[in-house]
Amino acid sequence: MTAATLAAEPELLGTEYDVVIVGSGYGGAVTAARLGFANAATGGKLRIAVLERGKEYPTGTFPETQEGALREVWSPWNPLGLIQIHRNDDVDVLQASGLGGTSLINFNVAFRPDREVFLHSWPQEFRELVERDPEGLGGLGEYYERAEAMLGVIPYADVEPMPRVDVFKKIADKAGAKVKNLNIAVSNDDRVSRYGIERKKCILHGGDGTGDNSSSKNTLMTNYLPMARHFGVELHARVEVDQIRELSDGRWRVTGFRRSESATRSESTTPVELTAKRVVLSAGTLGSNGILMRSRDAGLNVSPRLGKNFSGNGDSFGIAYNTDYRTDPQAWSTTDVAPRNELRCGPSINVAMRFGADQSDLRKRFTVEDLSVPRALQDVFRLGLMGLAGLKYPDINPARVNRWRKDIQFNTDGAMNHSLGFLIMVHDNSDGELVLRKDGSTGIEWPGAPTERAYQDVNEKLKPAVEAIGGTYIKNPWWANTLFGNHLLTAHPLGGCAMSDNVDGGVVDHAGKVFRADGRVHDGLYVIDGSVLPRAIGVNPMLTISMFAERAADHLRAELGLPQYDPESERDDR
Repeated sequence: MTAATLAAEPELLGTEYDVVIVGSGYGGAVTAARLGFANAATGGKLRIAVLERGKEYPTGTFPETQEGALREVWSPWNPLGLIQIHRNDDVDVLQASGLGGTSLINFNVAFRPDREVFLHSWPQEFRELVERDPEGLGGLGEYYERAEAMLGVIPYADVEPMPRVDVFKKIADKAGAKVKNLNIAVSNDDRVSRYGIERKKCILHGGDGTGDNSSSKNTLMTNYLPMARHFGVELHARVEVDQIRELSDGRWRVTGFRRSESATRSESTTPVELTAKRVVLSAGTLGSNGILMRSRDAGLNVSPRLGKNFSGNGDSFGIAYNTDYRTDPQAWSTTDVAPRNELRCGPSINVAMRFGADQSDLRKRFTVEDLSVPRALQDVFRLGLMGLAGLKYPDINPARVNRWRKDIQFNTDGAMNHSLGFLIMVHDNSDGELVLRKDGSTGIEWPGAPTERAYQDVNEKLKPAVEAIGGTYIKNPWWANTLFGNHLLTAHPLGGCAMSDNVDGGVVDHAGKVFRADGRVHDGLYVIDGSVLPRAIGVNPMLTISMFAERAADHLRAELGLPQYDPESERDDR
C-alpha cells in the first residue's frame, strides 16, 4: 500500500454504515484508526467510513513553486484547492483541504500545554485527572503518549544542528526567555511502516507549509490513516457533508455531495445521502460548526452555546529581519540541486521560547517559535520584506544595506537568509463567535480580537531582543499589509463546539457527545476535533486534539462493545 491508494474508489461508497466519520484531520484520523483496529480484532463486523471534502495528495504532488501554490489556493472556483485562507472581518483562518486535513500543510509541532490550561474551562473529568498530578498532566499523559508514538515525534533540534536554532537561542537569551527544543512529527530514518508507507530521513528542505514531497513529514497520510485503511475503514475523498438529521429509528441521515476529481464551480456535483448508527463530526472548527449550524436550522436539537468560545489560539507572527547572523531559513524545492549543500533550513519549526511560565494568570504566558516558509512562498516573502523594510525601516548600516540589496533574487548571503520568522501563541480571551452566513458557510465575528494586550506584550519582549543581534523586528506582517486590513491570521482555529460539564457551558460533553438543548446527549452523535477545545491553549494544538481523540475513541470502543486499546499491537506503525 502507498499513500496514493488510501482513498476508495467512488463507486464503493455505500448507503448504510455503522459509523461515519466526517473529516480526516487529527480528530477523524485518530478515531478511524482506533475504531478500525478494534473492529478488525473482533471480526470486522462494523462498516466504518471517513468522508473527506478534499482530494487525495500523494507524495510528489504538492506544490513547490509560486505558480503551483497559486493553483492550489482554495476558492469557490477551485473547491478542491489544498490551501484555504478563510476571510472574515476580524480574524482570517489558514487551513487545508485534503485527505489528511491540515496535517498536510501544518508545521508538525507536538507540544504539550501547561497543566494549568486544563484547570480552567475544561470539564471536570479532565480537571480531576490533572489535579491528581501537581507536576504534570496526570491521567492525560497516557493519551498524549499514544498520539506521540503514532505521530513519530522526536526532538529534532537535539539530533540535527541548524544555524537558525543557534540564532533563535541568542534572541531568547536577550529576551530573558527559557528555550525548549520541540518534538516534531518528522522522520529521521529510512524505513517502511507496518502499513506499507515509505518514510525517509528529513532532507532539511523546509517544505512543510505547502506539503512535503520528501516522504519525511509525518502527516496523517503516513500513520493514522494508513492504519485505518489497513484495518478496513473506508476512506472517501471529495465528499462534502452539508448537514445531518436524526431519524425516528435512532439512526442518522447524512447528506452532502461528491465532487469530480477536476471539479470547478461550474461543474455539477453528485448528491450523497447515507445513513449511519453513529456520526462523528471531525471536519475541523469551521467545518463541524457549519454542519451543526446548518443542521440546527433544519431542526436538529443542539445547545444554544453552538458557535461560542471561538479562539484563534492567540496566533500572531513576527520577523527578525536582516540580523547580523546567517540563519538559513530559506526553504528549497526537492527538485532543486544547488541549495542542498548550501542551506540547512530543516523543518519549518524546531524550537520555542516560553515567557511567563511562573505567572498564575495564563494571559501573561506566551510561546514564541522559530518559523520558516516553504520554497513556494520564498520569493513573495523575500521581495515583500525587502519592500516593507525599505519603506518602513530604512537603514544606513553598510553591511545590512548590502544584504538587503542582494535580495533582489534568491541567494544565501542576503537579508532573507539572515532573518527568522516567529510563530507566536498567546492565551486569547476565546470570546469569538462562529455564525452561519447567508450562503450557508461559516463566518467569524470577533471585533475585539486584534486589540488584545497580550500581542503588545510579545512585541515589547521581542523587539529589543532582535535589535540586540543587529536585526529589525517586524510585527505581524499580516497586520502591516493594508491590503488585508487590521486582521489576525490564525492557523489554529478552536472552539464553537466547546466541551463542558453541562449544556449551559458548552456544546459537547467530556467525550465529545453532543448535548440537546435540555441537557441530555444525543445517542450516536459526536464531535471530535479542535472545535471542542473550550479555550486557547497557548501552544500548537494538534497534539492536544489528538489526545482528546485518543480518549474519545476509548469511550466509543466501549459503547460499541469493542476491545480497548492494546499497547503491544497498536502503539505505533513500526
